[in-house]
Amino acid sequence: MSDELLSMKLPDTSVDLYNYLLPEANIAQFPAENRENSRLLLATSEPFNITRFSDIGKHIPDNSLLIFNETRVIPARLVFLKPTGARIEVFLLHPIAPADYQEALSAYGSTEWKVLIGNAAKWKGGDLNIVFCVETGSEIIFTATRTGPETVRFSWHHHISFGSILDHLAQVPLPPYIHRSNNETDRERYQTVFARNEGSVAAPTAGLHFTEKLLHELTASGIQQVALTLHVGLGTFRPVKDSIANHTMHNEPFYISHEQLKMLAGNAARPWTVVGTTSLRALESLYTYGCKLLNKTETEKVEFEIAQWDKWNSTESEGVNRQKVFETLLALSEKHGSTGLSGNTSLIILKGKPVRTADYLITNFHQPKSTLLMLVDAFASVNWTEAYQYALSQNMRFLSYGDACLFRNKNSVVAFEE
Repeated sequence: MSDELLSMKLPDTSVDLYNYLLPEANIAQFPAENRENSRLLLATSEPFNITRFSDIGKHIPDNSLLIFNETRVIPARLVFLKPTGARIEVFLLHPIAPADYQEALSAYGSTEWKVLIGNAAKWKGGDLNIVFCVETGSEIIFTATRTGPETVRFSWHHHISFGSILDHLAQVPLPPYIHRSNNETDRERYQTVFARNEGSVAAPTAGLHFTEKLLHELTASGIQQVALTLHVGLGTFRPVKDSIANHTMHNEPFYISHEQLKMLAGNAARPWTVVGTTSLRALESLYTYGCKLLNKTETEKVEFEIAQWDKWNSTESEGVNRQKVFETLLALSEKHGSTGLSGNTSLIILKGKPVRTADYLITNFHQPKSTLLMLVDAFASVNWTEAYQYALSQNMRFLSYGDACLFRNKNSVVAFEE
């Protein structure tokens, strides 16, 4: 353990606290027939109850600000066949040249990505090709060239974007615990209805339960909505194997526009209902950076990095609240042309440091020994173990295509409506 970690008062770091028996039968292999008809565990207090997700508006304050992640999952799994018949799978992680997701997906001619390569021992050199036709009848040769152990350059000679090629050739990257091949339905169902900005290789699954109809109903009831973007990486599925203190968190890019910052700063006194752990991770990263600015321990930048232990290293000054923090972030954006803020975050959220940017959390059920489960433990006003055991006893569906639960923040300063 580093000297930095030894100097911090970390909570009990035994990963065994976050282990539980998850029967295979409870892992959802397919989505609910209708998004909003999935089940919702009401775990804001005991006794626990279960309702339909379509009733979510009845169980959060009617003056809530609903905050969600509008990232869009890209078809990230490409399969090439060598002349020998060997199957090489290339899983896209993030772009290198160009490094921006939108620029890389809009690229013509070539783009380079960091990837995972399945059956890599069979691909030590030489190009791999896929030949396919587009609607105009033109034939395209799509070539993959290995440029390093975990990097591949893709090239093609046709006026078609890389994103369009992925739409033609690539598969939806379903999570490893879904033990089936993907189908055309997954292209629509493993995507939220508010997905806008392409870049994730995994869906922000709490958002999968919303429909356009439900969002309109929530707006009509007075619940305002605001979005931000955090592109979900493959590391979200990686369990903690040893102690939490020795676990290296995955890094994910996030972005929030100036108008979205204005919505947060102007509605900071409302109860914030956050949709999913990815939205919460982005918000806590922004809050952490805002505290650094207020403490004058960080220089002003519209693009910044949040490290794994930044919540544990930074302090909250007297009188600081989320309105003050988000007004500070809004002023920073204004100072630099109102372009919004962006960055990368490796932040870990654990019990012992209060969550400041959510009063309610809508989330799915998470894998044993996952950092997402640790986040729930840091947040929830009830014992997560008891909530999960109740859900299992009621045959609720777990993980990405499973049911949802609603938790309340044990450290919230907002007065709750019961």
